[in-house]
Amino acid sequence: MLSALSLTLLAWLPGAADAQPLLRDPAALLVPPPAVSLKRASAAPTLLIVTDARQTSAAVARRYGVPAEAVDLLPTPEPGVRVRRVKLPAEQAAAVPVRPESVIDYTVRPGETLDLVARRHRLTLTELLGVNLERESLDDLKSGETVRIPTAETGVLVRIKPGQTALSLIAGYGADLQATAQANGVLPTELGVGDELLLPGILAEDFHEQLVERRENEEKADAEARILAQYTRFTQWKKDRERARLEEKYAKQAKYEAYLAWKTSPERQRRIAAYQRQVQFEAAEAARRTRERADQLQASQQQTAANRAAATTAASSSNIGRGEVVGRVTAGGGLGWPMRSYRITSRYAERDIPFHQQVFHGGIDLAAPTGTPIYAAAGGTVTQSGYGAYGLNVFTASGNATLVYGHMSRTAVAAGQTVSRGQLIGYVGCSGICTGPHLHFEIRLGGQTVDPLALLP
Repeated sequence: MLSALSLTLLAWLPGAADAQPLLRDPAALLVPPPAVSLKRASAAPTLLIVTDARQTSAAVARRYGVPAEAVDLLPTPEPGVRVRRVKLPAEQAAAVPVRPESVIDYTVRPGETLDLVARRHRLTLTELLGVNLERESLDDLKSGETVRIPTAETGVLVRIKPGQTALSLIAGYGADLQATAQANGVLPTELGVGDELLLPGILAEDFHEQLVERRENEEKADAEARILAQYTRFTQWKKDRERARLEEKYAKQAKYEAYLAWKTSPERQRRIAAYQRQVQFEAAEAARRTRERADQLQASQQQTAANRAAATTAASSSNIGRGEVVGRVTAGGGLGWPMRSYRITSRYAERDIPFHQQVFHGGIDLAAPTGTPIYAAAGGTVTQSGYGAYGLNVFTASGNATLVYGHMSRTAVAAGQTVSRGQLIGYVGCSGICTGPHLHFEIRLGGQTVDPLALLP
């Protein structure tokens, strides 16, 4: 059995007396031979390693991080067993912690989570957490971070703290002693403070549940914080709104009080007196303008009567008829209507609109759509073409007669041009003072207006 072999080796090997007290505990001898090492003394620079014949010195050197020449093969009387002395550097003798070879480091890639890392290595999240007990959250994994991965046995990886031993941890977690020795590849009694011990078969379910609960608590706390922040904003909004309402109320109250103070102020009394004086002045002005319009209207009526009498006298004294007057208006024959299609809306001297009541209407108005052609009612010379008394108008002269075409939208002749009866001279519009598109047609004989309807065919 291994116990007899180990005692034989320790009794036979020189210098084994230092390690012999470590094997007095019978439980330490229940480890099968595949890969077993003896505990190094905390102050000793060498280790005595007992392995089976399959392990090489190079593998032992790699395990302890020393060059191959630092591992010596010692003679042994037992076949199939190898005893090696490992010379550790002075600075590593007490500083290099022991970790199971089956536990490796893995560098986290961008975008990976603990759950994704576990699935990538065919582990459950609980098995991955078992060898990373220092984690404080399930969601704090960062790119480039290092996590430990169990490649063989799974379980809980613990670091031996001061006051603890590997055997106390095995007993405390209820792990199997022999399975623990095989999973770690070392006698548990050889591990000391700072070394890492893998306890196979132990699941970190409580730790997993603790992290899950912590995550739920953090999510709950975040939700409560958001609700609190939202409620705080709402209460602040209510306070601001109430403050604004009070400020508006106080502002209105201040304005009302200022109005009451102004209402009885001397300044308001002065303004009221000034307003009353203005009203009286405007009333007097309105009465004056009314009287002036009445006087103008009376004078206009008297002038109209005088004009008619003068026209009648001129016609009688000349002893000519209607055809003779028309003949004198144009050199090319009698008068013709200035438009082909029209509607008479205001006659000579008619007082149909307020403007005609204020100003004597010395012609006739022929209504038609804007742009309707206007033709010369008689031949003559254009004396004016452009804006004048009747908006955009055209004046033509023939002998002692002047024909006026007013309120055009566009003229078709120029001043100084000779026109004949029926020639296009412009288009109907509403330029100047007018109430709608029409032609104001006026005839003046010797400078006095006459009724065009008395001369038109």
